[in-house]
Amino acid sequence: MSHEAATNRGPTTQPDSGLNDSNVRKHRLRLLATGAAAGVVLAVSGILAVTSIMGDDTLPQTDAKTSPSPEGNKSSEPPRTPATARAVALPQPDSTAEGIGTGFEHSARGAAAAAVSYWQDFDLRDEAIARKQWAAVTSKDSPETIDRGVSGLVGEPTWGEVPNKGSAAVKAFLIRSLNDSGEVVVVWMVYDRLAVGVDGESLEDETTHLILKWEDGYWKVTEEPQYATRVHGPRSYHPDSKYAYSEGWRRVARG
Repeated sequence: MSHEAATNRGPTTQPDSGLNDSNVRKHRLRLLATGAAAGVVLAVSGILAVTSIMGDDTLPQTDAKTSPSPEGNKSSEPPRTPATARAVALPQPDSTAEGIGTGFEHSARGAAAAAVSYWQDFDLRDEAIARKQWAAVTSKDSPETIDRGVSGLVGEPTWGEVPNKGSAAVKAFLIRSLNDSGEVVVVWMVYDRLAVGVDGESLEDETTHLILKWEDGYWKVTEEPQYATRVHGPRSYHPDSKYAYSEGWRRVARG
Protein backbone atom coordinates (compact mmCIF):
# COMPACT_ATOMS: atom_id res chain seq x y z
CA MET A 1 0.00 0.00 0.00
CA SER A 2 1.45 3.35 -0.94
CA HIS A 3 0.58 6.96 -0.53
CA GLU A 4 1.50 10.18 -2.32
CA ALA A 5 0.44 13.79 -2.25
CA ALA A 6 -2.54 14.30 -4.50
CA THR A 7 -2.14 17.66 -6.22
CA ASN A 8 -2.52 17.07 -9.95
CA ARG A 9 -5.72 18.48 -11.40
CA GLY A 10 -5.17 17.50 -15.02
CA PRO A 11 -5.86 14.42 -17.15
CA THR A 12 -2.89 12.31 -16.16
CA THR A 13 -3.04 8.56 -15.79
CA GLN A 14 -0.85 8.18 -12.71
CA PRO A 15 -0.63 9.91 -9.31
CA ASP A 16 2.10 12.56 -9.09
CA SER A 17 5.46 10.83 -8.69
CA GLY A 18 7.70 13.86 -8.15
CA LEU A 19 9.16 13.84 -4.64
CA ASN A 20 10.98 16.62 -2.87
CA ASP A 21 12.83 16.45 0.41
CA SER A 22 9.73 17.24 2.45
CA ASN A 23 7.92 14.24 0.98
CA VAL A 24 10.59 11.72 2.05
CA ARG A 25 9.26 11.73 5.59
CA LYS A 26 5.74 11.15 4.38
CA HIS A 27 6.75 8.06 2.44
CA ARG A 28 7.90 6.38 5.62
CA LEU A 29 4.21 5.64 6.11
CA ARG A 30 4.25 3.17 3.23
CA LEU A 31 2.43 0.05 4.47
CA LEU A 32 1.82 -2.45 1.72
CA ALA A 33 4.67 -3.00 -0.72
CA THR A 34 2.60 -3.75 -3.76
CA GLY A 35 4.40 -4.59 -6.98
CA ALA A 36 4.48 -2.39 -10.04
CA ALA A 37 1.39 -2.54 -12.17
CA ALA A 38 3.45 -4.12 -14.95
CA GLY A 39 1.22 -2.59 -17.55
CA VAL A 40 -1.84 -4.35 -16.25
CA VAL A 41 -4.92 -2.18 -16.80
CA LEU A 42 -8.01 -3.07 -14.79
CA ALA A 43 -10.30 -5.20 -16.91
CA VAL A 44 -13.73 -3.96 -17.86
CA SER A 45 -15.13 -7.17 -16.42
CA GLY A 46 -13.62 -6.24 -13.05
CA ILE A 47 -15.26 -2.84 -13.08
CA LEU A 48 -18.57 -4.41 -13.99
CA ALA A 49 -18.11 -6.87 -11.15
CA VAL A 50 -17.98 -3.99 -8.68
CA THR A 51 -21.21 -2.73 -10.14
CA SER A 52 -22.79 -6.15 -9.79
CA ILE A 53 -22.32 -6.21 -6.01
CA MET A 54 -23.38 -2.61 -5.64
CA GLY A 55 -26.86 -3.20 -7.00
CA ASP A 56 -28.89 0.01 -6.95
CA ASP A 57 -26.05 1.78 -5.17
CA THR A 58 -23.91 1.95 -8.29
CA LEU A 59 -21.61 4.94 -8.28
CA PRO A 60 -21.42 6.77 -11.63
CA GLN A 61 -18.15 6.19 -13.47
CA THR A 62 -18.34 8.85 -16.15
CA ASP A 63 -19.30 12.49 -16.41
CA ALA A 64 -23.02 13.14 -16.71
CA LYS A 65 -24.05 14.17 -20.22
CA THR A 66 -25.84 17.44 -20.69
CA SER A 67 -28.59 18.17 -23.18
CA PRO A 68 -28.65 21.15 -25.52
CA SER A 69 -30.63 24.10 -24.26
CA PRO A 70 -34.11 24.63 -25.71
CA GLU A 71 -32.81 27.75 -27.45
CA GLY A 72 -30.37 25.63 -29.37
CA ASN A 73 -27.28 27.55 -28.27
CA LYS A 74 -23.99 25.89 -27.45
CA SER A 75 -24.05 26.55 -23.75
CA SER A 76 -23.89 23.56 -21.42
CA GLU A 77 -23.82 22.80 -17.75
CA PRO A 78 -20.44 23.05 -16.00
CA PRO A 79 -18.58 19.72 -15.90
CA ARG A 80 -19.31 17.63 -12.84
CA THR A 81 -16.54 17.36 -10.27
CA PRO A 82 -16.22 15.64 -6.90
CA ALA A 83 -16.97 19.00 -5.27
CA THR A 84 -20.20 19.57 -7.20
CA ALA A 85 -21.43 15.97 -7.06
CA ARG A 86 -23.28 14.72 -4.01
CA ALA A 87 -20.98 13.23 -1.38
CA VAL A 88 -21.41 9.50 -0.75
CA ALA A 89 -22.76 8.33 2.60
CA LEU A 90 -20.98 5.10 3.49
CA PRO A 91 -22.67 2.36 5.55
CA GLN A 92 -21.71 1.79 9.16
CA PRO A 93 -20.34 -1.48 10.59
CA ASP A 94 -22.69 -3.85 12.35
CA SER A 95 -19.97 -5.32 14.58
CA THR A 96 -16.62 -4.39 16.12
CA ALA A 97 -13.44 -6.16 17.18
CA GLU A 98 -10.53 -4.72 19.14
CA GLY A 99 -12.06 -1.27 18.97
CA ILE A 100 -12.39 -1.21 15.20
CA GLY A 101 -15.44 -1.72 13.00
CA THR A 102 -15.44 -5.14 11.31
CA GLY A 103 -18.94 -5.83 10.02
CA PHE A 104 -19.61 -4.09 6.70
CA GLU A 105 -22.19 -5.04 4.12
CA HIS A 106 -21.36 -7.28 1.17
CA SER A 107 -21.34 -4.55 -1.46
CA ALA A 108 -18.92 -2.17 -3.11
CA ARG A 109 -20.10 0.58 -0.76
CA GLY A 110 -19.48 -1.79 2.11
CA ALA A 111 -15.93 -2.42 0.90
CA ALA A 112 -15.30 1.32 0.56
CA ALA A 113 -16.75 1.90 4.02
CA ALA A 114 -14.52 -0.81 5.48
CA ALA A 115 -11.36 0.68 3.98
CA VAL A 116 -12.24 4.18 5.15
CA SER A 117 -13.18 3.01 8.63
CA TYR A 118 -10.06 0.87 9.06
CA TRP A 119 -7.74 3.65 7.94
CA GLN A 120 -9.35 6.23 10.19
CA ASP A 121 -9.44 4.02 13.29
CA PHE A 122 -6.08 2.22 13.31
CA ASP A 123 -4.34 3.03 16.58
CA LEU A 124 -1.14 5.06 16.09
CA ARG A 125 0.14 5.05 19.65
CA ASP A 126 0.00 1.54 21.04
CA GLU A 127 1.65 -1.27 19.08
CA ALA A 128 -0.18 -4.02 20.97
CA ILE A 129 -3.57 -2.48 20.23
CA ALA A 130 -2.65 -1.77 16.62
CA ARG A 131 -1.50 -5.35 16.10
CA LYS A 132 -4.79 -6.71 17.39
CA GLN A 133 -6.69 -4.34 15.10
CA TRP A 134 -4.69 -5.31 12.02
CA ALA A 135 -5.11 -8.98 12.90
CA ALA A 136 -8.88 -8.50 13.15
CA VAL A 137 -9.16 -7.05 9.63
CA THR A 138 -6.40 -8.88 7.74
CA SER A 139 -6.96 -11.88 5.48
CA LYS A 140 -5.73 -15.24 6.71
CA ASP A 141 -4.01 -15.56 3.33
CA SER A 142 -1.87 -12.47 3.93
CA PRO A 143 -0.54 -12.63 7.52
CA GLU A 144 2.57 -10.61 6.66
CA THR A 145 0.32 -7.59 6.20
CA ILE A 146 -0.09 -7.34 9.97
CA ASP A 147 3.61 -6.71 10.64
CA ARG A 148 3.92 -4.26 7.79
CA GLY A 149 0.78 -2.42 8.82
CA VAL A 150 1.85 -2.02 12.42
CA SER A 151 5.44 -1.02 11.64
CA GLY A 152 4.25 1.43 9.01
CA LEU A 153 2.02 3.41 11.36
CA VAL A 154 2.76 3.08 15.05
CA GLY A 155 5.36 5.62 16.08
CA GLU A 156 6.58 6.18 12.51
CA PRO A 157 7.07 9.01 12.15
CA THR A 158 6.74 10.62 15.59
CA TRP A 159 3.19 11.86 15.66
CA GLY A 160 3.20 13.71 18.96
CA GLU A 161 0.04 13.41 21.02
CA VAL A 162 -2.25 11.98 18.37
CA PRO A 163 -5.82 11.19 19.38
CA ASN A 164 -6.78 7.53 19.44
CA LYS A 165 -9.80 8.24 17.25
CA GLY A 166 -10.08 10.71 14.43
CA SER A 167 -6.34 10.92 13.79
CA ALA A 168 -7.04 10.44 10.09
CA ALA A 169 -9.88 11.95 8.10
CA VAL A 170 -10.61 10.35 4.74
CA LYS A 171 -12.03 12.96 2.40
CA ALA A 172 -12.51 11.02 -0.83
CA PHE A 173 -12.35 7.48 -2.16
CA LEU A 174 -12.25 5.50 -5.40
CA ILE A 175 -12.97 1.78 -5.73
CA ARG A 176 -12.00 -0.70 -8.43
CA SER A 177 -12.44 -4.46 -8.73
CA LEU A 178 -9.36 -6.66 -9.05
CA ASN A 179 -11.12 -9.85 -10.13
CA ASP A 180 -14.12 -10.94 -12.15
CA SER A 181 -16.35 -11.57 -9.14
CA GLY A 182 -15.93 -8.10 -7.64
CA GLU A 183 -15.08 -9.65 -4.29
CA VAL A 184 -11.48 -8.43 -4.34
CA VAL A 185 -11.21 -4.66 -4.66
CA VAL A 186 -8.73 -1.85 -4.24
CA VAL A 187 -9.95 1.24 -2.44
CA TRP A 188 -7.94 4.41 -2.97
CA MET A 189 -8.33 7.14 -0.35
CA VAL A 190 -7.32 10.78 0.03
CA TYR A 191 -6.97 11.77 3.67
CA ASP A 192 -5.54 14.21 6.18
CA ARG A 193 -3.46 12.78 9.01
CA LEU A 194 -3.96 14.97 12.07
CA ALA A 195 -1.41 15.27 14.85
CA VAL A 196 -1.07 17.59 17.83
CA GLY A 197 1.87 18.58 19.99
CA VAL A 198 5.26 20.08 19.16
CA ASP A 199 6.62 16.77 17.86
CA GLY A 200 3.70 16.09 15.60
CA GLU A 201 3.28 17.02 11.95
CA SER A 202 -0.10 17.00 10.29
CA LEU A 203 -0.21 15.68 6.74
CA GLU A 204 -2.78 16.86 4.25
CA ASP A 205 -4.06 15.44 0.97
CA GLU A 206 -2.21 12.16 1.34
CA THR A 207 -3.14 9.29 -0.96
CA THR A 208 -3.15 5.64 0.08
CA HIS A 209 -4.92 2.42 -0.81
CA LEU A 210 -6.01 -0.85 0.75
CA ILE A 211 -6.76 -4.08 -1.08
CA LEU A 212 -9.78 -5.85 0.42
CA LYS A 213 -11.32 -9.23 -0.26
CA TRP A 214 -14.56 -10.77 0.94
CA GLU A 215 -13.59 -13.58 3.30
CA ASP A 216 -15.73 -15.48 5.80
CA GLY A 217 -18.39 -12.78 5.77
CA TYR A 218 -16.05 -9.80 6.23
CA TRP A 219 -13.96 -7.41 4.13
CA LYS A 220 -10.33 -8.28 4.93
CA VAL A 221 -7.12 -6.46 4.02
CA THR A 222 -4.76 -8.42 1.77
CA GLU A 223 -1.62 -7.90 -0.25
CA GLU A 224 -1.51 -11.24 -2.02
CA PRO A 225 0.68 -10.88 -5.13
CA GLN A 226 -1.99 -12.02 -7.57
CA TYR A 227 -4.04 -8.99 -6.56
CA ALA A 228 -1.32 -6.49 -5.67
CA THR A 229 0.19 -6.69 -9.16
CA ARG A 230 -3.15 -5.62 -10.64
CA VAL A 231 -3.27 -2.36 -8.72
CA HIS A 232 -2.97 0.53 -11.15
CA GLY A 233 -2.78 4.09 -9.88
CA PRO A 234 -5.76 6.29 -10.75
CA ARG A 235 -5.71 9.92 -11.79
CA SER A 236 -4.83 12.18 -8.92
CA TYR A 237 -7.68 13.51 -6.84
CA HIS A 238 -8.72 17.14 -6.68
CA PRO A 239 -12.22 18.22 -5.62
CA ASP A 240 -12.53 20.61 -8.57
CA SER A 241 -11.24 18.23 -11.26
CA LYS A 242 -13.64 16.84 -13.85
CA TYR A 243 -11.01 14.22 -14.61
CA ALA A 244 -11.00 13.03 -11.01
CA TYR A 245 -14.78 12.74 -11.15
CA SER A 246 -14.77 10.75 -14.40
CA GLU A 247 -12.12 8.48 -12.91
CA GLY A 248 -14.51 7.63 -10.09
CA TRP A 249 -13.36 9.74 -7.14
CA ARG A 250 -16.19 10.62 -4.74
CA ARG A 251 -16.24 12.67 -1.58
CA VAL A 252 -17.09 11.00 1.72
CA ALA A 253 -20.22 12.41 3.34
CA ARG A 254 -19.81 13.51 6.94
CA GLY A 255 -22.37 13.35 9.72
